[in-house]
Amino acid sequence: MTIVIRSDFKFTDLLKNSLRSRYENRKRSEEEVHVSDILPSTCIRKQYYGRKFPDFDPLSEESVHHFIRGESSEFVITDLANMGVAQADLEFDGLIAHPDILDKDVIVELKDTQSTRSLDITDQRFKSYLRQLLYYLTITGIEKGIISIRYSSREMRWIKSDEKGDYFFRPFNGKGPHIESWSVLLPKDDIARELFKNEMMRRKNLFVKALKEADVSVLPRLNMKIRTSKCPYCVFYHKCMNEDEETEQATKMANEVDLLDIPGLVDFKPF
Repeated sequence: MTIVIRSDFKFTDLLKNSLRSRYENRKRSEEEVHVSDILPSTCIRKQYYGRKFPDFDPLSEESVHHFIRGESSEFVITDLANMGVAQADLEFDGLIAHPDILDKDVIVELKDTQSTRSLDITDQRFKSYLRQLLYYLTITGIEKGIISIRYSSREMRWIKSDEKGDYFFRPFNGKGPHIESWSVLLPKDDIARELFKNEMMRRKNLFVKALKEADVSVLPRLNMKIRTSKCPYCVFYHKCMNEDEETEQATKMANEVDLLDIPGLVDFKPF
């Protein structure tokens, strides 16, 4: 008797196709505007291009794996938390929201990242997580929220960069995969609620206008602080930067001071 082992490309392709199908079913139509579409740290122009030119951005294996990791992590943690309603359907003046966990007194956002260092308020990714939660708190009127971040990679520290790439080292005392949670309080009478509401509606209305008129020029590109680290890797880079214009008003909007950078608006205390 001999045990025979061979590569099984047929099953791999079956699995990939099933995953791609599920991923494709999650794509949004032009009639839907979600909170995640309009976050300042999310490129609103890329959301536009994704709706108008889906063939420009074919699904990559990396996207599939990110999708799987996020879906599985969210499913497990939501089940273990055993609280509230998972992925509740909320609508606020034409804006769609799906908080990961919605309880009567708290909203929980679950995040999964491969970041090799802990995130805080100085990091754009953390700001994006925070703003999404603040939008949900503003929409619902709930005062308390929680951001729970699952780090799936071991901590690494950057050394240098050269033409071959980035160099990191893994410290012996570095953190392994772990979870960090942050409590966020937004009082009902806080003026910040009105600021975030105005920001949401402004960006939502502009996005709808661009889609209806097929005019991306009214949408701002990313702020210069994060443009150089994100834009060059975008499949729509050439079209966005070299073919399509940006109105003067959109340019000014891109360079406005971030609400989260206003002194005194955020009281952040690290671990």
